[in-house]
Amino acid sequence: MAAMIKLQPKTLERIRDHFREVGQPASVAFTRPVVDTDPFASDPDAKRRFEALFEAMFLMIAADGDVADEEREVLRGAVRGLTDNAVRSAHIDKLFDQCKARAGEGTQARLKTIAPILQEDPALVEAAFSLAAAVAFADSDIKDEENELINEMAEALGIEGDRAEELLNLLENESAT
Repeated sequence: MAAMIKLQPKTLERIRDHFREVGQPASVAFTRPVVDTDPFASDPDAKRRFEALFEAMFLMIAADGDVADEEREVLRGAVRGLTDNAVRSAHIDKLFDQCKARAGEGTQARLKTIAPILQEDPALVEAAFSLAAAVAFADSDIKDEENELINEMAEALGIEGDRAEELLNLLENESAT
């Protein structure tokens, strides 16, 4: 295994704050009912890839056994940003519950399931890794379990240690601008 990656709070703080802001629960709207529509329903391949990316972020949220509101906000913000707000909160909650139901299979089994899907597209591999790292710092505290998972994720996705560090540095540079 490559050298251990250590997530640094400074690297992830700005991107976390952006995702938390974007991921705040929606205001109550009295003019439209809450609809759980799946924007990927007509494209099964895109749906499969998006759900694998979503689950990578979920796995990071669940890594320490404590799901904080801040983590869910970062997840929602990341999903909204990735989909240009096409995925609504009701659908995000549904996907979250589906991931939670599969969590009993174990993190390694879930990584083994989603890694080949993400590896179909190198950009997805790097997005999953980077977004999972941002989620790790959602609650302002990177736990040992989250550091361990980011390393396991890098290995499962085939990201070499140097490239993983490069991606984390890119996150820091992007969030600083």
